Amino acid sequence: MNCLAKINRCFYFILLFGFFHTTINAQTFLNKHHLSEDIEGLINSNPDQALKIAQYLLSKTNTSNKEKARVNFLISKAYRLKGDYSSALNFLYEEKNYEEYLSEEEKISIEINKVILLRELTLDKQAKKVLANLENTVGEITNDQLKLYSKVSIDIEKAQFLLKEGQTEKAINVLKKQESTLPKIPKDFKEIKLYFNITLGQLFLKKTDLETSKKYFDSAIAMINEQSGDNPYSKIDALYGLASISFYKKAHKEVIDLSEEALMYANRLNNLFLQVKIMQLQSASYLALNDIANYKSTNVKFFEAQTETEAQEQEAINTTYNLISDEYSDEYAKDKSNYINFLYVISALFLVIILICLFFWQKIMQRKKGLDEIISYIEITRSNLLESFSVTDKKHEPKKNVILKETEEQILNKLKKFESSKRFINKDISLAVLAGQLDSNTKYLSEIINTHYNVNFNTYINKLRINYIIEKLKTDPNFINYKISYLAENCGFSSHSSFATVFKSITGISPVKFIELLNQEKENTLLEEE
Repeated sequence: MNCLAKINRCFYFILLFGFFHTTINAQTFLNKHHLSEDIEGLINSNPDQALKIAQYLLSKTNTSNKEKARVNFLISKAYRLKGDYSSALNFLYEEKNYEEYLSEEEKISIEINKVILLRELTLDKQAKKVLANLENTVGEITNDQLKLYSKVSIDIEKAQFLLKEGQTEKAINVLKKQESTLPKIPKDFKEIKLYFNITLGQLFLKKTDLETSKKYFDSAIAMINEQSGDNPYSKIDALYGLASISFYKKAHKEVIDLSEEALMYANRLNNLFLQVKIMQLQSASYLALNDIANYKSTNVKFFEAQTETEAQEQEAINTTYNLISDEYSDEYAKDKSNYINFLYVISALFLVIILICLFFWQKIMQRKKGLDEIISYIEITRSNLLESFSVTDKKHEPKKNVILKETEEQILNKLKKFESSKRFINKDISLAVLAGQLDSNTKYLSEIINTHYNVNFNTYINKLRINYIIEKLKTDPNFINYKISYLAENCGFSSHSSFATVFKSITGISPVKFIELLNQEKENTLLEEE
């Protein structure tokens, strides 16, 4: 009897343990599910808080790949709202690692967001390629509502490109054809309806059809107010549109009121790109109202923010090129693998022969390509490099500031002397410092560099530094043996990584590859002489 009682007690404890284990697992799943819902709910109203929750979820070892895929997309969306395009793109492109865990809707949303970010960075060629690839896959979508959402999203992006290209009427026609289909889009895709109205508002504003434009922006505001959560990003677009309409009507006090509200939301998101756009409109209105005090204070903030956004934009562009390059490499590797498998099915022997030939051919071509690149690049003299962004005629772009011709010539001559010196390798060099050295001011100097060299100040300095270190590598044999960190410091960069990024963006190859090819070229020259 005692033995039977013991068996019953053991059985009871096993059942109890199983119950608690199941309960804990279920609770963990529900908590994670609620957290991901919290992220989605906070993205528009408080992207910083959403990012904290998302990073916490990613740090958990028991977060599934499917959940990671969803969280990565939400993180990217939060960074886009904050204007951190570099981080947003990093997380978007990371989604390729979780492709098998993504739903059809998530895949479409990821591609649309890529297009938006690339377009914001004026990488239109790359953005249009992503959009074309997405459009080619629409026919494969089985869900009718999702297919409709995809078509409308694609047409909105097409309209945005047409707007940039000045084809306003064509863009309006593209969207007008889709307007009747909007009621068929389910409530889950409410953001697309909002984006649709804002885009049409922008198009009619460009056409200076102010009443129609106002109708669409007012409709967007009404939709945002009806939503349960806050949506400051879309509200900024709508408010900026209404402020622009008021500017056209010369109702500058209305412009100030609307732009102040928009700026409040932009500050909340900490989005510098939106702040710059709004402050520029404010500045023009203060000037029109002859409110000099507010005009000056707004202008100072505008130029400070603009300088920071230029650096952020350049970083995002460099990040994008690296991500796209990696993606192309992966696609190439995948296509190559499929091609090899196909040949293997035909004939194992034939495959071996092809692979051997392909391997050596690739090696030869890569070496030849690398040598051709280095030969052509080494032949570029310092003056040639500077000519790539030297004086150009921009008759179609009026100057922002009226600079006397004599003053302009003096600054240009001083810039030439500056280029012949080594002052640009000073780590402390800045627009303000150089302006002081040239007896000018930052606005004049920045405008002259932008106008005559077709680049901003940072790119101008970076090109001088890269040209300097290239000349050192070519003429001083010791430099080839130095570490990259030393080369970076020698030409004025504060870190190894920033030097490598800038070097590759200017020359097309990394500093390590450049030195390797330079050595190879010297070896080839010695062999030829023998």
